[in-house]
Amino acid sequence: MSVDGDYVVLPDGRMDLIVRFQVSPDGCLTQPTVMIIGASSVPTTVPVREAQVFMGIRFKPGYGACLGVPPTRLADDALHGQEARAVLPDQVAAVLDASQMTVARTAMRKLALVVASRHIRMAPAALTAIDRIHSSGGRTSVALLAQELRVPERTLRRQMHDAIGLTPKQFASVMRFQRTMRLLDSGSQGSLAEIAIEGGYSDQAHMTREFRRHGGFTPGDRPPATLVTLPLAD
Repeated sequence: MSVDGDYVVLPDGRMDLIVRFQVSPDGCLTQPTVMIIGASSVPTTVPVREAQVFMGIRFKPGYGACLGVPPTRLADDALHGQEARAVLPDQVAAVLDASQMTVARTAMRKLALVVASRHIRMAPAALTAIDRIHSSGGRTSVALLAQELRVPERTLRRQMHDAIGLTPKQFASVMRFQRTMRLLDSGSQGSLAEIAIEGGYSDQAHMTREFRRHGGFTPGDRPPATLVTLPLAD
């Protein structure tokens, strides 16, 4: 079960399928709500109340179209309730009808397999470029990737945008932010200026601006890790 409070969810370039339940005093799941969350470039504050549980499926960047809605339509946005249910396969009904956690988990796993098996046409070069930018923490140039993959840069940028929902520039910026957050949380011994360069920023001021954009805080006053992820069902 969740702990009452407002939770800050940080952008990471992924799309999510989330189902929220209320838990009745006798432990039954009630009032299900399904949501499809698009890739974001800004932090989102999610109010979570006691006696709520969340179950979710996360899609790595570039594969969110399996959810049945163009990623560009949901950039920094979401579908809720009937709007979300309308684009999902029929198997979502078994999740929403579940009254016990074990039943809901089993139904959610089956739904994940069905959604992941959808044959969505995705450009191989774009998926390769997305993976390279992801793994490099946003420090790989799209222009260089276009040359390596022998795809016109404008075409590659369009294909990446279609696959993620964010522009390649936004996606790379989010990946830099995420990687630099990990550097800071790992207790790196360098100064903030040195960590900024290692993170792929031009200088410390650049890093601070990007942290404010993507997290709403500066590198020096970032919140504890427990406040930056949406609590899931136990």
